[in-house]
Amino acid sequence: MKDYINYINTFWKTNSNSTVPIYDGGFLLGDGLFETIRFDNGKLFYPAKHLKRLFEGLDIIRINLKKSDLEITNLLEEIIQRNSLKSGLLRLMVTRGEVNGPPWKYEGAAGIYITIRPLTIEPKYPVKVVFYPEENYPIIRYTPAIKSLNYIGNMLAKKDADKEGAYEPIFYNAEGYITECAIRNIFFIQGEKLLTPGTDLGVLPGVMREIIISIAKKVDLKVEEINISIDSINEMNEAFVSSTGIGLLPCIWDGWKSDFVKTRALKKSLNSLIHCSVPL
Repeated sequence: MKDYINYINTFWKTNSNSTVPIYDGGFLLGDGLFETIRFDNGKLFYPAKHLKRLFEGLDIIRINLKKSDLEITNLLEEIIQRNSLKSGLLRLMVTRGEVNGPPWKYEGAAGIYITIRPLTIEPKYPVKVVFYPEENYPIIRYTPAIKSLNYIGNMLAKKDADKEGAYEPIFYNAEGYITECAIRNIFFIQGEKLLTPGTDLGVLPGVMREIIISIAKKVDLKVEEINISIDSINEMNEAFVSSTGIGLLPCIWDGWKSDFVKTRALKKSLNSLIHCSVPL
């Protein structure tokens, strides 16, 4: 793996030379938030949407990041330039910072960490998904949802899904309603409707999710954010998962298949937007 240059809380260091403060609350206790931001042809993909969500989340957990949107954007652009990487993913983490004493009393400077990596190769699709009850995993739901550094339940579900040969697990809650994937959002198409779980269920309002909803409205799909019962999934005509890293991927599950006509059209429109960087 290439020795990329990362931003480690005011310092620029390569992978092989990177260290983190062992008393940083983010690494000690998962006390912080993160954003995964895509860039193509050296251009950040909707950074303002990511930073808006980040700062809203930081307000909720009361971390005071004393940098502006512009300062953070400049750091994101600088890491791309320093690594001369054309397209890839940036992971921006903001922690409560280094603690010296009880972490709950800490009111110092927030920690900022940015790492970079290339995009992963898009898998052959449709990809397989499996459905898991949230009660089997330590899933933490916030309302409104935030991108917490605590992903224990999500990663355990990913491991279980991998053992089943699945690309992604999809959760459903105690009421039997679909919520989201371990690290992605889920969409269904039924007739002329694009269906996706609402954020009132604690679903993360993904940036790519928001963009897909906007595209769908432009191609005359009626978008509904509703409660989707696990018992209704085989009644769906099409389905796909989405995230910043993979964009949109058609998906299947055991005993169900689709021709993905509308999904492929949405994917084509989304890919054009990503690679041409045309604003919505």
